[in-house]
Amino acid sequence: MRHHLLTILTLFFCSCNSQTLVSSRDKIEAAKKELNTAMTTFNSCIVNSDLDNCIATLIKSADNEYKKYIIGGLLNEIDKDKSFQLHKEAYLSKPDELDFNLEYAIELHRKGEFEEAAKLYEKYSKEKAEDFRVNVWLADCYINSGDIDKSIANWKKSDHAKHHTSIDQAINTIYGNTKQIKARNNYRKEIEKGNNTLFYSLIFLDMNWELDWWNTNTQEYFLKEDVRLIESKLEKTNIDYNTIQAYIKVKNLSKSENAGDSIKMLLTNNKIIIGSNPLPTNGQIASDLLRICFINQLISEQEFYNNRGQELLKLANATKDKELLNIYAYLQATVNGKVDASIDKQGWTDFKDERFAISYFIGKADKNRFDDKELAQALTDFPNSSKLYWVKVNCAKIENIKLRPHLVELIKREFKTLGSDQSHYSYPLKSYFGYLESEK
Repeated sequence: MRHHLLTILTLFFCSCNSQTLVSSRDKIEAAKKELNTAMTTFNSCIVNSDLDNCIATLIKSADNEYKKYIIGGLLNEIDKDKSFQLHKEAYLSKPDELDFNLEYAIELHRKGEFEEAAKLYEKYSKEKAEDFRVNVWLADCYINSGDIDKSIANWKKSDHAKHHTSIDQAINTIYGNTKQIKARNNYRKEIEKGNNTLFYSLIFLDMNWELDWWNTNTQEYFLKEDVRLIESKLEKTNIDYNTIQAYIKVKNLSKSENAGDSIKMLLTNNKIIIGSNPLPTNGQIASDLLRICFINQLISEQEFYNNRGQELLKLANATKDKELLNIYAYLQATVNGKVDASIDKQGWTDFKDERFAISYFIGKADKNRFDDKELAQALTDFPNSSKLYWVKVNCAKIENIKLRPHLVELIKREFKTLGSDQSHYSYPLKSYFGYLESEK
């Protein structure tokens, strides 16, 4: 993404072109042209101005249902409430418009109003039976509203073997990350109030921007403006200033081949990590820099764990930074073959991180039980965790407990995250539906 929101806008407009009825195409295209200046102004505004003001100004341009539809699509990645309202208004003004119908169904789906969303999806599907994404969305809506047979039927219609990549994307459309632009805006607000520690989170966000569950890149326009903010707030002799600037350079270098020597020189000159130099206190930055060092063989995982593992653990405890503790757990697993149960329990209960809870119960292996009180607590702490719920389902199978209701609950959670697969692919979801169909 070379320009902020370029990919979002491109994908959205492509979606319009592919889904819009012929009878409405001219009106939507005309609305796009009329909104061109407002969109350009908005794109510039969100880079360095307060997001709420930018949104309020843009919405003033939504003076008909077609503009509401277009602006609503853009704002889904920025302000879910405003997006919902605009798509609702567009739909209510023309409930038989196919595109308005679909977008409002998607909005209802995102809000968890599964029965109402399913009605609109079914209406849309009668006109666009070839759009297999709707079968995926209906499968999720019906599993959540209790019509299990319809859920299974729609999942089978989506034809996972033929469309698995698009199915993954369709699920991401409903449950993907839509909080990043607001998060950046909030970081900048707090920094303006004097909280300079948030510069780390701000720059990490800019340089690791999630396009979807599978792809990240750098938001160059945001990064450029946020570097200006750093330079206006921090002296060049400030340790945070130097660490952040070094991180930006290392991150960019890491995209090139044979950059190990240059990366090592940068870190050494800025007294970061290499040798006995200190770790960044921000876990996200420290984790990313260590990952780059390990990949480029600048540091050995075993040597680092043996020599500095306790230092890392002490820093994690002092800062209560879950990413720092996660680095320690990764190194411990790499060197010792497993993570100590005490570390997993600490990460789960003290740091409130799902990854440690999952590791804890995987580590318990055959000691897990269906009615385990610890497992029940973990599922309360992380209610959408499909990996944790899989532990419960596995116990149910071993203990000869009726599987069907628990497979239903597992599928509900898997739809929200595709979390059973490390790469966020839908193959486990396909398997779960297969098991569900066989369980009568």
